[in-house]
Amino acid sequence: MKKSERINQELFFFKEHKKFNLADLINTFHISKSTALRDIEELERLGVPLYVDNGRYGGYKVLDNSLLPPVYFKENEIFAIFFSLQLLHSIIDSPFEHSYEQIRKKLLQTFNDKKQQQIIQAMESVRYEGIKQIAATNNLETLFSSILNNQIVTFNYTRYEKDQKNILPIRLVIIDGFWYCSGLDLDKNAWRTYRCEFIEILEVTKNNTLKLTNEEIQASLLAQQESYRNIEFKVKTTSLGKEYFLKHPFSNMQLAKTTSDTYIIGKINKSELNFLANYLLAFGDQIQILKPIALKEEYLCLLVRMFDQNK
Repeated sequence: MKKSERINQELFFFKEHKKFNLADLINTFHISKSTALRDIEELERLGVPLYVDNGRYGGYKVLDNSLLPPVYFKENEIFAIFFSLQLLHSIIDSPFEHSYEQIRKKLLQTFNDKKQQQIIQAMESVRYEGIKQIAATNNLETLFSSILNNQIVTFNYTRYEKDQKNILPIRLVIIDGFWYCSGLDLDKNAWRTYRCEFIEILEVTKNNTLKLTNEEIQASLLAQQESYRNIEFKVKTTSLGKEYFLKHPFSNMQLAKTTSDTYIIGKINKSELNFLANYLLAFGDQIQILKPIALKEEYLCLLVRMFDQNK
């Protein structure tokens, strides 16, 4: 780690640790005693309000009545922040309303005119293409707030047929231009994923929370996948097929490579055969289905129907 990066990390360290000793810095940042002492001198020059507490159990204290100095960013780090904000412009809706535009303006105004022009020019030199939100949705902010507060929500789900859901949402993700919300269906005691534009009449259940740790969530998800998705599939693909897969992956699939071949492998439920067959159609002639037979049959049936429709 470069010195400038380490100094910034140590500033964050001081915000969480108002009292520490030299060994804490040495062990946390894997540096020598002499380097830790030099870092402390550098931080004091930057204005960090440190107080030396002498004695056997002494160390350093950060004074509570003073603010830590601002974090300094290098030019490339500044560009990286603005590039990240630029990416959000391709998304119609986000869990943060449109606060990113306000952030961009506020950050830009902290620089002089010359630097502002340099940043704007840099933004024009890099574009994000092919990353567009396809369907608008109006419930991301509420879902995001519910996730942070471990709140249970109810809503009508209308993707297939109108059905009321009672879930604990845990994650929002955008895939191929669509927002999805994953959560625990409390009525079925099972993990489910929902397309957000089909979520209607969303309500937060007041004074009704359920807190699960990340470890509990991952363990429960893994247990469900192992019992629900019990059919192994294996599809041989080419280098072009590999590129398509990397652009359009799913969590229950992965690449497997040998010295000469590349495969897409994973597990599915019987009810997902049609979905997987449709997904594989997009690979064109870049795949060969090896197993199971049921997947190959479903795939061939789709091809026959497509052929019949276009006679």
